[in-house]
Amino acid sequence: MRGIQRRLKFGLAEVSVEPQQAVEDGVLAEKAGFDSIWIPDHIVDVNGDKMEPWTVLSAIAVQTKKVKLGPAVTDTQRAHPSRTAHVATTLNHISKGRVLLGIGAGEAMNVVPYGLPWGEPAERAARLEEAVKVIKLLWASSREKMVSFKGEYYSLDKAFISLRQYKETPPPVYVGAMNARSTLELTGKMGEGWFCWFNTPETFARKWKIVSEAARAAGRDPRKIDTCSHLLMALPRNSEERASAMLGAKATLLMEKRTLASMGYEPRADFLQYQNFTITKEYVASIMKEASEIPDEYVHRCMAVGTLEDVERMVEQFAKAGIKHIVVADFLAPKTTKRTIQSLRKLIASHH
Repeated sequence: MRGIQRRLKFGLAEVSVEPQQAVEDGVLAEKAGFDSIWIPDHIVDVNGDKMEPWTVLSAIAVQTKKVKLGPAVTDTQRAHPSRTAHVATTLNHISKGRVLLGIGAGEAMNVVPYGLPWGEPAERAARLEEAVKVIKLLWASSREKMVSFKGEYYSLDKAFISLRQYKETPPPVYVGAMNARSTLELTGKMGEGWFCWFNTPETFARKWKIVSEAARAAGRDPRKIDTCSHLLMALPRNSEERASAMLGAKATLLMEKRTLASMGYEPRADFLQYQNFTITKEYVASIMKEASEIPDEYVHRCMAVGTLEDVERMVEQFAKAGIKHIVVADFLAPKTTKRTIQSLRKLIASHH
């Protein structure tokens, strides 16, 4: 491929599909050469994400041998870090060491309707940092090496996990961080990977500077952090599919309004940032109405809706910006996911 020498990793994010299809797609993706499978951890979402990720990832694990497996991403509000640590360790045994723990500060849509606390951004970031510390402490614990911890949100008192780490190696932690400096800095301080939702090459570069500076300040080598980001895409076969994919792309831009603003576009209505709104039919309808007004050019600057050549162009731009691990998500899922997986086979092979 033009201009790219180093190996890129490719992941598949399974969005808007039923659990059984996600398992089938995961098996197919390994055969097509994908390096990782990611399942969103959402009870609800605008585009229909619905699966409990650990259950689906376990089913994929027993039918595959090489592909890495992770939630994209789990949060700290709906499960105590001891449970997250235990679940990830268990799946790491089942998969023989293939777990990637994606974890972030959460979204209101999966918390507020269920009566769980939704704090201010600084609180959520602090909770995330404590959760990562607790998870890593527990991964290093044993009956002979109990651990204690006293934080603002979590505490441990002579705690341990009985299940030892698979081959004494815990899963790498991929911190889900999009915009907040606090979570980007946490990625640099503690993350083996950085999982970001989507960017332009320019916004990625600005955020990577924050991550890498935090890593160096913590005495870590930023080059060892796996930079992992979505490439939202579609390969429409006709005008109807193209219109559907473009509307989904524009709605995504509207929900991630900081990326949209970085390209110089200001919507007429002021919508909440994706992490902060809850799902109602009326709110989703208002997003779709406003999204239809966004010019196509803004989609083409950060996503790939069109041909394989368009996907290749975005892959090249992101790779040049420093993204090492490109996670594709299909705007036309679930009906086109298997076709998309097969269509990307040659592109993936060209980077491996």
